[in-house]
Amino acid sequence: MKKISKKQITRDIRRNLAHRRVKNKKKRKYKKQIRKIKEDYHCKNINKWIEKQDKSGNISIAFENHRKIIIYLPEEMNFSDKYDSTILHIVAIRKLVVQNKKNHKVYKLASVNFDSLKKISTSAALVLTAELSKWDDRIKHRLHPVVDKWDKNIFAQLFDLGYFDLFTKKPNLHRDTINSDSSSLKLVKYIKGKCGDVKETRKLRERIQIIIGNEVQKWTFLRSGLDEAITNVSHHAYPSSYGFSGKDKYWYLTGSYDELKKELKIVFYDQGIGIPKALPTSTIWEKVYYKLSFLSIVEQKKDKQLLKAAVEVGRTSTNETDRGKGLQDLLEFIRQRRQGYLSILSLKGLFKFSMGEKRENIKSKGFKEGIPGTLIIWNVKL
Repeated sequence: MKKISKKQITRDIRRNLAHRRVKNKKKRKYKKQIRKIKEDYHCKNINKWIEKQDKSGNISIAFENHRKIIIYLPEEMNFSDKYDSTILHIVAIRKLVVQNKKNHKVYKLASVNFDSLKKISTSAALVLTAELSKWDDRIKHRLHPVVDKWDKNIFAQLFDLGYFDLFTKKPNLHRDTINSDSSSLKLVKYIKGKCGDVKETRKLRERIQIIIGNEVQKWTFLRSGLDEAITNVSHHAYPSSYGFSGKDKYWYLTGSYDELKKELKIVFYDQGIGIPKALPTSTIWEKVYYKLSFLSIVEQKKDKQLLKAAVEVGRTSTNETDRGKGLQDLLEFIRQRRQGYLSILSLKGLFKFSMGEKRENIKSKGFKEGIPGTLIIWNVKL
Protein backbone atom coordinates (compact mmCIF):
# COMPACT_ATOMS: atom_id res chain seq x y z
CA MET A 1 0.00 0.00 0.00
CA LYS A 2 1.29 3.37 -0.98
CA LYS A 3 2.12 5.65 1.90
CA ILE A 4 0.09 8.89 1.92
CA SER A 5 2.28 11.95 2.11
CA LYS A 6 1.77 14.75 4.66
CA LYS A 7 0.92 17.09 1.80
CA GLN A 8 -1.86 14.77 0.65
CA ILE A 9 -3.19 14.41 4.21
CA THR A 10 -3.27 18.21 4.59
CA ARG A 11 -5.05 18.54 1.23
CA ASP A 12 -7.66 15.93 2.25
CA ILE A 13 -8.29 17.62 5.59
CA ARG A 14 -8.78 21.01 3.95
CA ARG A 15 -11.15 19.52 1.37
CA ASN A 16 -13.21 17.81 4.11
CA LEU A 17 -13.37 20.99 6.18
CA ALA A 18 -14.47 22.99 3.15
CA HIS A 19 -17.12 20.36 2.40
CA ARG A 20 -18.38 20.55 6.01
CA ARG A 21 -18.54 24.35 5.87
CA VAL A 22 -20.61 24.22 2.69
CA LYS A 23 -22.87 21.53 4.21
CA ASN A 24 -23.33 23.45 7.47
CA LYS A 25 -23.98 26.64 5.54
CA LYS A 26 -26.72 24.88 3.57
CA LYS A 27 -28.23 23.56 6.82
CA ARG A 28 -28.23 27.03 8.40
CA LYS A 29 -29.75 28.50 5.25
CA TYR A 30 -32.45 25.80 5.23
CA LYS A 31 -33.27 26.36 8.92
CA LYS A 32 -33.38 30.10 8.33
CA GLN A 33 -35.80 29.60 5.44
CA ILE A 34 -38.05 27.33 7.54
CA ARG A 35 -37.99 29.86 10.40
CA LYS A 36 -38.90 32.67 8.00
CA ILE A 37 -41.79 30.62 6.54
CA LYS A 38 -43.13 29.98 10.06
CA GLU A 39 -42.78 33.66 11.02
CA ASP A 40 -44.54 34.79 7.84
CA TYR A 41 -47.34 32.31 8.47
CA HIS A 42 -47.70 33.50 12.08
CA CYS A 43 -47.72 37.16 11.00
CA LYS A 44 -50.26 36.42 8.28
CA ASN A 45 -52.56 34.82 10.85
CA ILE A 46 -52.25 37.84 13.15
CA ASN A 47 -53.10 40.20 10.30
CA LYS A 48 -56.09 38.06 9.27
CA TRP A 49 -57.39 37.95 12.84
CA ILE A 50 -57.11 41.73 13.24
CA GLU A 51 -58.80 42.38 9.89
CA LYS A 52 -61.62 39.93 10.74
CA GLN A 53 -62.34 41.60 14.11
CA ASP A 54 -62.28 45.03 12.51
CA LYS A 55 -64.56 44.01 9.63
CA SER A 56 -67.09 42.37 11.99
CA GLY A 57 -67.10 45.44 14.25
CA ASN A 58 -65.85 43.52 17.29
CA ILE A 59 -62.97 45.93 17.79
CA SER A 60 -62.51 49.46 16.49
CA ILE A 61 -59.15 50.19 14.88
CA ALA A 62 -57.53 52.80 12.67
CA PHE A 63 -54.40 52.52 10.55
CA GLU A 64 -51.49 54.87 11.05
CA ASN A 65 -48.58 54.79 8.60
CA HIS A 66 -49.78 51.74 6.67
CA ARG A 67 -49.17 48.87 9.13
CA LYS A 68 -49.31 50.65 12.47
CA ILE A 69 -52.64 50.26 14.26
CA ILE A 70 -54.53 52.36 16.80
CA ILE A 71 -56.93 50.37 19.00
CA TYR A 72 -59.96 52.22 20.37
CA LEU A 73 -61.23 50.80 23.65
CA PRO A 74 -65.02 50.26 24.05
CA GLU A 75 -67.25 52.24 26.43
CA GLU A 76 -67.29 49.49 29.06
CA MET A 77 -64.84 46.73 29.98
CA ASN A 78 -65.37 43.86 32.42
CA PHE A 79 -65.20 40.06 32.49
CA SER A 80 -68.84 39.46 33.42
CA ASP A 81 -71.49 40.84 31.05
CA LYS A 82 -68.93 42.46 28.68
CA TYR A 83 -66.54 39.52 28.47
CA ASP A 84 -66.44 39.07 24.67
CA SER A 85 -65.73 42.71 23.88
CA THR A 86 -63.24 43.10 26.73
CA ILE A 87 -61.23 39.98 25.92
CA LEU A 88 -61.05 40.75 22.19
CA HIS A 89 -59.43 44.12 22.90
CA ILE A 90 -57.01 42.55 25.39
CA VAL A 91 -56.08 39.78 22.94
CA ALA A 92 -55.66 42.30 20.11
CA ILE A 93 -53.16 44.25 22.21
CA ARG A 94 -51.26 41.07 23.09
CA LYS A 95 -51.14 39.83 19.47
CA LEU A 96 -49.79 43.15 18.22
CA VAL A 97 -47.23 43.44 21.02
CA VAL A 98 -45.85 39.88 20.99
CA GLN A 99 -44.55 39.50 17.46
CA ASN A 100 -41.32 39.62 15.49
CA LYS A 101 -40.06 43.20 15.43
CA LYS A 102 -37.92 42.51 12.35
CA ASN A 103 -40.85 41.29 10.28
CA HIS A 104 -42.31 44.22 8.35
CA LYS A 105 -45.31 42.28 7.10
CA VAL A 106 -47.11 42.09 10.45
CA TYR A 107 -49.29 44.84 11.91
CA LYS A 108 -47.79 46.70 14.85
CA LEU A 109 -49.45 48.54 17.70
CA ALA A 110 -49.15 52.33 17.41
CA SER A 111 -51.35 53.34 20.38
CA VAL A 112 -54.35 52.43 22.54
CA ASN A 113 -57.05 55.11 22.67
CA PHE A 114 -58.97 55.48 25.97
CA ASP A 115 -61.19 58.41 24.90
CA SER A 116 -64.43 56.37 24.60
CA LEU A 117 -63.92 54.33 27.79
CA LYS A 118 -66.52 55.24 30.43
CA LYS A 119 -66.48 52.28 32.82
CA ILE A 120 -64.00 49.54 33.68
CA SER A 121 -63.95 46.86 36.38
CA THR A 122 -61.01 46.40 38.76
CA SER A 123 -60.04 43.08 37.15
CA ALA A 124 -60.24 44.45 33.58
CA ALA A 125 -58.22 47.51 34.64
CA LEU A 126 -55.47 45.29 36.09
CA VAL A 127 -55.28 43.06 32.99
CA LEU A 128 -55.22 46.10 30.68
CA THR A 129 -52.48 47.69 32.81
CA ALA A 130 -50.45 44.46 32.72
CA GLU A 131 -50.68 44.14 28.94
CA LEU A 132 -49.67 47.76 28.39
CA SER A 133 -46.84 47.30 30.89
CA LYS A 134 -45.61 44.35 28.80
CA TRP A 135 -45.71 46.57 25.71
CA ASP A 136 -43.88 49.38 27.48
CA ASP A 137 -41.14 46.97 28.61
CA ARG A 138 -40.66 45.73 25.04
CA ILE A 139 -40.21 49.21 23.58
CA LYS A 140 -37.86 50.29 26.38
CA HIS A 141 -40.33 52.47 28.28
CA ARG A 142 -41.14 54.93 25.53
CA LEU A 143 -44.94 55.01 25.99
CA HIS A 144 -46.57 58.31 26.84
CA PRO A 145 -50.29 58.42 27.80
CA VAL A 146 -52.39 61.16 26.16
CA VAL A 147 -55.26 61.84 28.59
CA ASP A 148 -56.75 65.11 27.30
CA LYS A 149 -60.06 63.52 26.20
CA TRP A 150 -60.30 60.80 28.86
CA ASP A 151 -63.43 60.41 30.97
CA LYS A 152 -62.69 62.03 34.35
CA ASN A 153 -63.83 58.97 36.31
CA ILE A 154 -61.61 56.66 34.26
CA PHE A 155 -58.65 58.95 34.86
CA ALA A 156 -59.33 59.00 38.61
CA GLN A 157 -59.78 55.23 38.78
CA LEU A 158 -56.60 54.42 36.86
CA PHE A 159 -54.69 57.08 38.78
CA ASP A 160 -55.66 55.37 42.05
CA LEU A 161 -54.74 51.99 40.57
CA GLY A 162 -51.22 53.30 39.90
CA TYR A 163 -51.55 53.00 36.13
CA PHE A 164 -49.51 56.13 35.43
CA ASP A 165 -46.59 54.83 37.51
CA LEU A 166 -45.85 52.62 34.52
CA PHE A 167 -44.57 55.46 32.42
CA THR A 168 -41.36 57.44 32.57
CA LYS A 169 -43.27 60.19 30.73
CA LYS A 170 -46.30 60.88 32.91
CA PRO A 171 -49.17 63.26 32.04
CA ASN A 172 -49.09 66.73 33.58
CA LEU A 173 -52.52 66.30 35.20
CA HIS A 174 -52.76 65.30 38.85
CA ARG A 175 -55.45 63.42 40.77
CA ASP A 176 -56.52 66.52 42.73
CA THR A 177 -57.24 68.45 39.53
CA ILE A 178 -59.85 65.89 38.39
CA ASN A 179 -63.32 66.46 39.86
CA SER A 180 -64.60 62.93 39.38
CA ASP A 181 -67.99 61.76 40.56
CA SER A 182 -67.95 60.60 44.16
CA SER A 183 -67.50 56.83 44.24
CA SER A 184 -67.73 54.32 47.06
CA LEU A 185 -65.03 52.18 45.37
CA LYS A 186 -61.56 52.52 46.85
CA LEU A 187 -58.66 51.06 44.88
CA VAL A 188 -55.33 49.64 46.01
CA LYS A 189 -52.31 50.68 43.93
CA TYR A 190 -51.32 47.64 41.89
CA ILE A 191 -48.19 45.61 42.62
CA LYS A 192 -45.98 44.27 39.82
CA GLY A 193 -43.83 41.45 41.10
CA LYS A 194 -41.27 39.04 39.69
CA CYS A 195 -41.58 35.29 40.04
CA GLY A 196 -40.75 34.29 43.61
CA ASP A 197 -41.59 37.68 45.18
CA VAL A 198 -43.97 36.13 47.74
CA LYS A 199 -43.23 38.82 50.35
CA GLU A 200 -44.89 41.44 48.11
CA THR A 201 -48.29 40.37 49.51
CA ARG A 202 -47.40 42.32 52.67
CA LYS A 203 -47.70 45.54 50.67
CA LEU A 204 -51.20 44.53 49.60
CA ARG A 205 -52.24 43.90 53.20
CA GLU A 206 -50.95 47.28 54.32
CA ARG A 207 -52.73 49.09 51.48
CA ILE A 208 -55.99 47.22 52.07
CA GLN A 209 -55.93 48.13 55.76
CA ILE A 210 -55.58 51.79 54.78
CA ILE A 211 -58.65 51.83 52.51
CA ILE A 212 -60.79 49.66 54.83
CA GLY A 213 -59.70 51.40 57.99
CA ASN A 214 -59.08 48.30 60.10
CA GLU A 215 -57.53 44.84 60.15
CA VAL A 216 -58.89 42.19 57.80
CA GLN A 217 -60.04 39.27 59.91
CA LYS A 218 -58.74 35.83 58.94
CA TRP A 219 -56.08 37.41 56.68
CA THR A 220 -54.03 34.19 56.93
CA PHE A 221 -56.48 32.45 54.60
CA LEU A 222 -56.11 35.15 51.97
CA ARG A 223 -52.32 35.36 52.29
CA SER A 224 -52.01 31.57 51.89
CA GLY A 225 -53.97 31.67 48.63
CA LEU A 226 -51.98 34.58 47.20
CA ASP A 227 -48.65 33.08 48.26
CA GLU A 228 -49.49 29.83 46.51
CA ALA A 229 -50.63 31.65 43.36
CA ILE A 230 -47.26 33.44 43.21
CA THR A 231 -45.39 30.19 43.87
CA ASN A 232 -47.31 28.37 41.14
CA VAL A 233 -46.53 31.18 38.69
CA SER A 234 -42.82 30.80 39.52
CA HIS A 235 -42.87 27.04 38.94
CA HIS A 236 -45.26 26.57 36.02
CA ALA A 237 -46.49 29.76 34.30
CA TYR A 238 -43.35 30.74 32.38
CA PRO A 239 -41.49 27.62 31.14
CA SER A 240 -38.35 28.30 29.13
CA SER A 241 -39.55 25.80 26.50
CA TYR A 242 -42.16 28.39 25.47
CA GLY A 243 -39.52 31.05 24.87
CA PHE A 244 -40.06 33.07 28.07
CA SER A 245 -37.08 35.07 29.30
CA GLY A 246 -36.48 36.67 32.68
CA LYS A 247 -37.99 39.98 31.56
CA ASP A 248 -41.34 38.26 30.83
CA LYS A 249 -41.82 36.60 34.22
CA TYR A 250 -44.06 39.04 36.10
CA TRP A 251 -47.35 38.86 37.99
CA TYR A 252 -49.78 41.65 38.90
CA LEU A 253 -51.88 42.13 42.02
CA THR A 254 -54.40 44.70 43.22
CA GLY A 255 -57.46 45.07 45.43
CA SER A 256 -60.52 47.26 45.89
CA TYR A 257 -63.08 47.93 48.60
CA ASP A 258 -66.65 49.10 48.06
CA GLU A 259 -67.63 51.10 51.12
CA LEU A 260 -71.38 50.90 50.42
CA LYS A 261 -71.53 47.19 49.63
CA LYS A 262 -68.77 46.32 52.14
CA GLU A 263 -67.16 44.14 49.48
CA LEU A 264 -63.44 43.41 49.30
CA LYS A 265 -62.03 42.27 45.95
CA ILE A 266 -58.55 40.92 45.29
CA VAL A 267 -57.33 40.43 41.70
CA PHE A 268 -54.24 38.45 40.64
CA TYR A 269 -53.00 38.11 37.04
CA ASP A 270 -50.09 36.46 35.27
CA GLN A 271 -49.27 36.43 31.54
CA GLY A 272 -48.00 32.85 31.38
CA ILE A 273 -49.09 29.76 29.45
CA GLY A 274 -52.24 29.22 31.53
CA ILE A 275 -53.29 26.50 33.99
CA PRO A 276 -54.64 24.04 31.34
CA LYS A 277 -51.32 24.06 29.45
CA ALA A 278 -49.25 23.84 32.64
CA LEU A 279 -51.12 20.82 34.04
CA PRO A 280 -49.47 18.06 31.95
CA THR A 281 -46.02 19.07 33.25
CA SER A 282 -47.08 18.70 36.90
CA THR A 283 -47.71 15.62 39.04
CA ILE A 284 -51.29 16.77 39.56
CA TRP A 285 -51.97 15.84 35.91
CA GLU A 286 -52.43 12.16 36.76
CA LYS A 287 -55.32 12.90 39.11
CA VAL A 288 -56.84 15.44 36.74
CA TYR A 289 -56.68 12.97 33.85
CA TYR A 290 -58.31 10.28 36.00
CA LYS A 291 -61.07 12.71 36.95
CA LEU A 292 -61.75 13.37 33.24
CA SER A 293 -61.41 9.76 32.09
CA PHE A 294 -65.16 9.31 31.66
CA LEU A 295 -65.35 12.13 29.06
CA SER A 296 -64.66 11.92 25.35
CA ILE A 297 -61.24 12.93 24.01
CA VAL A 298 -62.70 16.14 22.59
CA GLU A 299 -64.21 17.10 25.95
CA GLN A 300 -60.98 16.37 27.79
CA LYS A 301 -59.16 18.96 25.70
CA LYS A 302 -61.47 21.76 26.67
CA ASP A 303 -59.87 24.33 28.94
CA LYS A 304 -62.98 24.60 31.11
CA GLN A 305 -62.89 20.88 31.96
CA LEU A 306 -59.18 20.93 32.75
CA LEU A 307 -59.52 24.04 34.89
CA LYS A 308 -62.53 22.70 36.79
CA ALA A 309 -60.81 19.38 37.44
CA ALA A 310 -57.58 21.07 38.55
CA VAL A 311 -59.40 23.20 41.13
CA GLU A 312 -61.51 20.33 42.40
CA VAL A 313 -58.51 18.01 42.79
CA GLY A 314 -57.18 20.70 45.11
CA ARG A 315 -53.73 19.44 45.92
CA THR A 316 -50.20 20.58 45.15
CA SER A 317 -48.19 19.50 42.14
CA THR A 318 -45.06 19.33 44.30
CA ASN A 319 -46.48 16.98 46.96
CA GLU A 320 -45.13 19.22 49.72
CA THR A 321 -47.16 19.14 52.93
CA ASP A 322 -47.19 22.92 53.33
CA ARG A 323 -48.46 23.57 49.78
CA GLY A 324 -51.65 22.98 47.87
CA LYS A 325 -54.08 24.58 50.32
CA GLY A 326 -54.11 28.05 48.79
CA LEU A 327 -57.32 27.86 46.77
CA GLN A 328 -59.02 25.86 49.51
CA ASP A 329 -58.15 28.63 51.99
CA LEU A 330 -59.71 31.24 49.70
CA LEU A 331 -62.84 29.13 49.43
CA GLU A 332 -62.94 28.63 53.19
CA PHE A 333 -62.81 32.39 53.77
CA ILE A 334 -65.87 32.78 51.53
CA ARG A 335 -67.68 29.95 53.32
CA GLN A 336 -67.06 31.58 56.69
CA ARG A 337 -68.43 34.90 55.43
CA ARG A 338 -71.24 33.06 53.60
CA GLN A 339 -71.21 35.56 50.78
CA GLY A 340 -68.71 36.01 47.95
CA TYR A 341 -67.10 34.27 45.01
CA LEU A 342 -63.83 32.99 43.57
CA SER A 343 -63.38 33.16 39.78
CA ILE A 344 -60.46 31.68 37.88
CA LEU A 345 -60.13 32.49 34.19
CA SER A 346 -57.32 30.75 32.35
CA LEU A 347 -57.06 30.58 28.57
CA LYS A 348 -60.58 29.67 27.33
CA GLY A 349 -61.84 28.25 30.62
CA LEU A 350 -63.72 29.67 33.62
CA PHE A 351 -64.23 28.16 37.06
CA LYS A 352 -66.37 30.10 39.51
CA PHE A 353 -67.33 29.20 43.08
CA SER A 354 -69.94 31.48 44.63
CA MET A 355 -71.90 31.50 47.87
CA GLY A 356 -75.01 33.46 48.78
CA GLU A 357 -77.82 32.87 51.23
CA LYS A 358 -75.89 29.88 52.64
CA ARG A 359 -75.96 28.10 49.26
CA GLU A 360 -72.89 27.11 47.28
CA ASN A 361 -72.81 27.20 43.49
CA ILE A 362 -70.12 26.05 41.05
CA LYS A 363 -70.01 27.29 37.46
CA SER A 364 -67.76 26.03 34.67
CA LYS A 365 -67.71 27.64 31.24
CA GLY A 366 -65.70 27.69 28.04
CA PHE A 367 -65.17 30.69 25.77
CA LYS A 368 -64.45 31.10 22.07
CA GLU A 369 -61.63 33.56 22.83
CA GLY A 370 -59.50 33.11 25.93
CA ILE A 371 -57.57 35.33 28.29
CA PRO A 372 -53.80 35.31 27.58
CA GLY A 373 -52.72 33.94 30.96
CA THR A 374 -54.46 33.31 34.29
CA LEU A 375 -56.74 35.72 36.17
CA ILE A 376 -57.91 35.04 39.73
CA ILE A 377 -60.71 37.22 41.16
CA TRP A 378 -61.62 36.82 44.82
CA ASN A 379 -64.59 38.75 46.23
CA VAL A 380 -66.06 38.60 49.74
CA LYS A 381 -68.44 40.66 51.82
CA LEU A 382 -66.85 41.84 55.08
